[in-house]
Amino acid sequence: MKRHTTLFLLSILIPYLAVAGIPEGYYDAADGKKKAALKAALHNIIQPVTVLSYGSGPNSTWSGFYKTDRTSDNQVIDRYSYDIRYFTSTTDAVSGMNIEHSFPKSWWGGSSTPSAYKDLFNLMPCEKNINSTKSNYAMGKVTGTDKGNGCTKVGTGMAGGKSTSLWEPADEWKGDFARDYFYMVTAYSHLTWTSNGLDMLEQDDWPTLKEWAYTLFLEWAKNDPVDEIERARNDAVYKIQSNRNPFVDFPNLAEYIWGDSVDFAFSIDGTSTGGGGGQSGDETPDFAVLVDQSMKSGLDPFFVRTYEGCEGEVWTSNSNYGAVANAYNAGKEADEYLMLTLDFSMMERAVLSFQHATGYNKSVPVEDTYFQVLVSYDYEGVPEDATWIKLDAEFPPLQSSSNFTQFVSSGDISLAGCGGRDNVTIAFRYTSNSSACYCWEIKDVKVTAYELPDALPLLAEEDSSLEQVITYDLMGRQVPHNTKGLVIRNGKKILQR
Repeated sequence: MKRHTTLFLLSILIPYLAVAGIPEGYYDAADGKKKAALKAALHNIIQPVTVLSYGSGPNSTWSGFYKTDRTSDNQVIDRYSYDIRYFTSTTDAVSGMNIEHSFPKSWWGGSSTPSAYKDLFNLMPCEKNINSTKSNYAMGKVTGTDKGNGCTKVGTGMAGGKSTSLWEPADEWKGDFARDYFYMVTAYSHLTWTSNGLDMLEQDDWPTLKEWAYTLFLEWAKNDPVDEIERARNDAVYKIQSNRNPFVDFPNLAEYIWGDSVDFAFSIDGTSTGGGGGQSGDETPDFAVLVDQSMKSGLDPFFVRTYEGCEGEVWTSNSNYGAVANAYNAGKEADEYLMLTLDFSMMERAVLSFQHATGYNKSVPVEDTYFQVLVSYDYEGVPEDATWIKLDAEFPPLQSSSNFTQFVSSGDISLAGCGGRDNVTIAFRYTSNSSACYCWEIKDVKVTAYELPDALPLLAEEDSSLEQVITYDLMGRQVPHNTKGLVIRNGKKILQR
């Protein structure tokens, strides 16, 4: 594996499991187990801690979709249809779409089990007509007449030796849905299955999926491996529900429960014996810390620019509090960016995190209005000329009795769209005026990522320009290399911005 020599500070090698979003110790109870015992341990680990209200409105399913299934230009990620629709609100339903239970709610009693009914890992935005057509059929391979929409197939096929009604996702989403089903039969194996669910489910803790089903889904998971879109969704759902899909975090995990490695104990440190064929051929990627800056002894490698591109003077370094922005003694009027430009051309799965506190705002919310965490892919020296995308950071709760909040973590902020780009600028934007002049303190800024496997750097060397790498839309049609949205390149789904 080639080393990328322009990383800030240091680069280290750690096992594949250390995805930045996984809390330390989260999967420890599953370590060393196999088959039924492994599935039982995961059942206890991955229960959602909290779920959103079902429907639209604040703290609802659709507000969740806005964070889990949206591209940077507000396009809805629809895994069931090639139709293109856009979010017009952070909380409202998108016209022409439904909330779809991929694992049908009629199989277990629906809203009578609130956590399963509202679990975002099983809920996805879906074009309403195909939602109705696929009904509550089992997922499988459709071989009869297709009554679907050109993306999702609906028809008949064989399920355990009998012909029955089935639906089949598009090839580019088969692995995603397989891992969704693995999650559902692990998290909710205690439910009583009914209706068409009995075409593919058994009333037991293991294997829960019938043999025909888990055999097919293992194949789909292998052929459509975990990608950046799926990892970003896993991290986004975790921020909402405080639980994760382990079959995304560990792409080979299903093999230790249903597949070629059921006789081997699974190890979360990646040293498991066994085939683990879920994504055979993948190398253990290099994990790198690109930035690890306390900000207490200087701002470098960060730099400061005003909105118009001049050198700024409001952001300073403080030995106790890190980077501090406070325009009170600088005329109160300010619009300054604390910035850092990085090269992610050989990286993927990047994550930003930091600690921060706010001051003098008391009951005034500053998030988005005065303080913003941003990323740009086209910054060339003048912030006002660049296109900026807002990142979702956790802000300190408001204080009513103190001038300053306590430092809190921003949470792990996915930089999923940065992978493969050579000009990524991260910025902390501070604004103030004569009637609203507050303070922002930031410290312990960290950016981590994984290096891309050898295949992609080699491709970049052999093909001198991106135009020579063929790009397809989700319907398999060749499109220009700079087409925005969901495309397929090198056999993988990517979000191109």
